[in-house]
This record gives sequence, C-alpha cells and structure tokens, in this order.
Amino acid sequence: MIKTLFAENLRTIAVALSFAVTVYVQHVVNTKHIEEMTLHINVLEAKVQDQYDRIDAIKLDKTVFEATMLQFSNLQTDIREMREDIKELLKNSR
Repeated sequence: MIKTLFAENLRTIAVALSFAVTVYVQHVVNTKHIEEMTLHINVLEAKVQDQYDRIDAIKLDKTVFEATMLQFSNLQTDIREMREDIKELLKNSR
C-alpha cells in the first residue's frame, strides 16, 4: 500500500523535494549575500565617518585660520597706530 502510494505520487514527491532543496539553497545564498553586504556597508560607514572627521578637521582649521587672520589684522592696525604715534613724537621732538 505504501509502495503503491509512493509509486503513484513519485512525481509530486520529487517536485516537493526539489522545491524544498531549491528554497534551502536560495536561503543559503541569500544569507551569504547579506553577510557580504553587511561587511560592505560597514566599510562604507567607516569611510563616511572618516570623511566627516576630515570635514570637522577642515572646519577647525578654517576657524583657526580666521582667528589668526583677525589677530594679524588687529596687529596690523596696532602697528599702523604705533607708526603714526612714533611719527608724531618725532615731529614734536624736533
């Protein structure tokens, strides 16, 4: 009885087994792809974070540069005032 049931439904059993094997193989392949994509995403996230760090460093460099230029401007103004004062003192001392 079981042999006849198996023999009569051999094609259906084969299709069901093939389907199950195919689904399992796709699952394994997809799992591997997910792992590869996760690694790739981690690398890309590290690169993006590095770029953000570089941008922050550039912003800091720009701020330091602007502060330095402001100090130079102030020094230049002070030196011009000192020159004027020295010229005035020299004129008055003659």
